[in-house]
Amino acid sequence: MGTDLSESHEDGNFMVEVHSIDVIPEAERHGTVRSLFPLWFGANAMMVTITTGMLAVVTGFSLGWALVSVSLGVVIGAIFMAYHSAQGPHLGLPQMIQSRAQFGYYGASLPLILVLAMYIGFFASGGVLGGEAIAMLFHTTVSAGIIIMSILNLLLALFGYNMIHRFEKVVSVLFAIVFIIFTAFLLFDRVGAVGHIVVKPSGFMLGPFLLGMALAAIYEITYAPYVADYSRYLPSSTSIRNAFWYTYGGTVVSGVWMMILGVLVQAWAPNADPVTGFATVAGHLGIWFKMLALIAVGLGILSVNTLNIYGGFMSSLTIVNAFVHKLEATLALRVWFIVPVTIVATYLTFLYKVNLLASYENFLFFLLYFMIPWTAINLTDYYLLRHGRYRAQAFFDPNGEYHKLNWAGLGSFFIGFLAEIPFMNSSVYEGPVAKLLGGGDISWIIGVLVSGWVYYVWMKGQLSASTAPNEPIKAAQ
Repeated sequence: MGTDLSESHEDGNFMVEVHSIDVIPEAERHGTVRSLFPLWFGANAMMVTITTGMLAVVTGFSLGWALVSVSLGVVIGAIFMAYHSAQGPHLGLPQMIQSRAQFGYYGASLPLILVLAMYIGFFASGGVLGGEAIAMLFHTTVSAGIIIMSILNLLLALFGYNMIHRFEKVVSVLFAIVFIIFTAFLLFDRVGAVGHIVVKPSGFMLGPFLLGMALAAIYEITYAPYVADYSRYLPSSTSIRNAFWYTYGGTVVSGVWMMILGVLVQAWAPNADPVTGFATVAGHLGIWFKMLALIAVGLGILSVNTLNIYGGFMSSLTIVNAFVHKLEATLALRVWFIVPVTIVATYLTFLYKVNLLASYENFLFFLLYFMIPWTAINLTDYYLLRHGRYRAQAFFDPNGEYHKLNWAGLGSFFIGFLAEIPFMNSSVYEGPVAKLLGGGDISWIIGVLVSGWVYYVWMKGQLSASTAPNEPIKAAQ
């Protein structure tokens, strides 16, 4: 990155992060792999996940099948994100800069721009929910709540990696307590969800089932572009198996749990906006629990939106770094990138207020169609072709072995996207195969298979012809 970090003061106790998109030196690695469980449990145990589950409730669709579809989607989608997480300790790099190996030094800007849009979009959807929670707690306006949440997100993102991990560890305990009580009420109270469900039970419906599974799966996969950012400081000796399972366990436990709560909340309080529906149910346990639940909602949004701002900072810096090579890794640099990302995301949050559920669903499917080819290509390259062997210096060299543009990655990306089109189902377009499936969307499955296979064949031939050997990546000492 054109910067000397040998004098960095980053360690396990220092609170303000120094590094950005550079390789984390081995001497500065710290933490244990177990920290990944509370991190991803906390990141998923929040209102945006519940909102995704709410989208699976379709009139006439069996409540039981809705629960199965979102649970299965989480279980499958989390596999991809957990395998990305396992790359972090080995590479010691943010996830997206490693995309230069698959797309080329400049070509990686394409998925980076899409990922940056993803961070901002998720921030906006979460920001509305957080703003509503703040408004209900302090009897202020939603707009004021949005601004308060954005300021807190900005400050936490500025502190960086260590503070984010510590924050997630603390709030995950609160989330567990609140959601255990909330779940018990929904499932066992005599006047709970069972007595209020308006969705009439019916038989299995393929279209809604596939749609609910796709929503849940892509929700988990959208963590993939930045999940390794939060494991990159772990010692390089951390095993892939441990990194995978602690990440997978944390995200599946909370992901399945929150999706199920979303389905039940929507059945209990249909057509309400997510926070209002959640608060309505919580209010039946008393005002004290309603307040505690709203605090959990606010902290949950703070939790995940900090990850979105941090990821947006990393992605935007990586894009700029491709064209401006000499950037000093300083606090000022973080401010110059984090503040604009936060401002843009906050502005979009105000636009989201009009029709959150419809906007959020359309946004999720936009991500579905573009991010699936990227994740398939990245995992294929790392696990099946290069087996984790990369040159650290080449990620920062436009004339290096990863080239300016890698047509294997770019070509596979677009081929995978084109293959998805007949299987798409969104408010903008419904493909012919999706119509045959009763509105079901399996484009994400097609995208994984086609992009991964095309890239494997194309890139295998390219690597076989190359005379440059790969070597394990090493952090600069």
